[in-house]
Amino acid sequence: MKVLLIGADGYIGSAVADHLERAGHQVVALVRAARSREGRKREQRTGDLSRPSSLAGAVTPDIDAVIHLATPTGDAAVDAAAVDALTSPLRGTGRAFVYTSGVWVLGATGPVPVTEDASTDPLPVVAYRPRIERQVLECAGDGVRAVVIRPGIVHGRGGGIPALLVDLARKHQGPRYVGDDGVRWPMVHVDDLADLFVLAVERADGGTVWHGVAEPAVPVRDMAAAAGRAAGTDAPARPWAADEAAAALGDDFAGALALDQSVSGDAARKALDWDPRRIGAVADLRHGSYRSFEVFGGVDDVRGEIDAITRLVAEVERTQQSELPEEFMSLFRTEDPVWTTAHGRRLSGWDEISAFTHRVLPGATALSTATYDIERVLFLRPDVAAVNVRQRPVGRDGRPLGDRPEGRPFYILAKEDGVWRIAAAQNTQVIEG
Repeated sequence: MKVLLIGADGYIGSAVADHLERAGHQVVALVRAARSREGRKREQRTGDLSRPSSLAGAVTPDIDAVIHLATPTGDAAVDAAAVDALTSPLRGTGRAFVYTSGVWVLGATGPVPVTEDASTDPLPVVAYRPRIERQVLECAGDGVRAVVIRPGIVHGRGGGIPALLVDLARKHQGPRYVGDDGVRWPMVHVDDLADLFVLAVERADGGTVWHGVAEPAVPVRDMAAAAGRAAGTDAPARPWAADEAAAALGDDFAGALALDQSVSGDAARKALDWDPRRIGAVADLRHGSYRSFEVFGGVDDVRGEIDAITRLVAEVERTQQSELPEEFMSLFRTEDPVWTTAHGRRLSGWDEISAFTHRVLPGATALSTATYDIERVLFLRPDVAAVNVRQRPVGRDGRPLGDRPEGRPFYILAKEDGVWRIAAAQNTQVIEG
């Protein structure tokens, strides 16, 4: 398919463009002004959302679908006119038009995840979005395969609103979040969301709405604490005074960040076979794309492989902290793994490592545990990676224990049947002086 993508250079749009092209589609980027051909990767067409009359000429008969991912102008009449200009050439053709809305149109949802059938109650920052949604969906009656996607709060690739949490942690020398302790956000990784846009273009029926949500309700306090880790601070997460947040971010945006929501994305999983599988928001902030670490060596999909390796290290931390021997052992390859403990004991083979783990892990974290942060990844081959990790002792409350030595785990990971597992591991204590 030839897809006209509006917002192709944006945070979400760049991921969608990548995924469309990987799926074999041709992306045509709508830009405000034509750019130099030098270094240009894809076709461009010009148009400006603030001047709707400039848009219709970009939707020529060779365009099979249009994805509208650009930020709204803030003027309801202008945005409505832009949608009309983009959909008019599609009427009666059965071609697709995918419009991007967001979960903030739902308002506060309560504890049970709401579905696409829920009534809208938009926040002021998205006050007229439901009207645009209805305008788009009504196009289905005129022969347009019109679809609305409502993404959750998007994370991944070090961007989106979660990057603000990292910036706040740096600025305040400790994690900050807006609202009370019970605030939760529906989350989705930007690459999982991009998969959903591809599926919507390829197979979604006209007149349908889809929630792009992988994790229905993630506590913002947990994400703020993880953002502190990414910012290099172990200080506890604290609420940001509402008046200070409003002064810094504006009343409407600060109010949106304080919104408690629980939103289901199950419909897309069932009907479109959407399979969101990237790293979760908390682990991404704590270990993944929001942390700075070095990556060496070449692989075809470095983002995807780093995400997978990050998930593995996050699972090492989780299974150790939660004292889960069976789940910890599932992270090792079964054929001839080797593990040298922090005290120099070498364990050879899956059975020996498993027996040791089942003996020492239960009860090991009664008083303290540890955090695991990737510091360096070297791809020795596309399916073999060497990973340096910083292991910091913390109390059960998450506070660092300065009187305990840190560890420096070193993992050799092997990718087998598409899954990264530990082939060899050595932990070395850091002795000062």
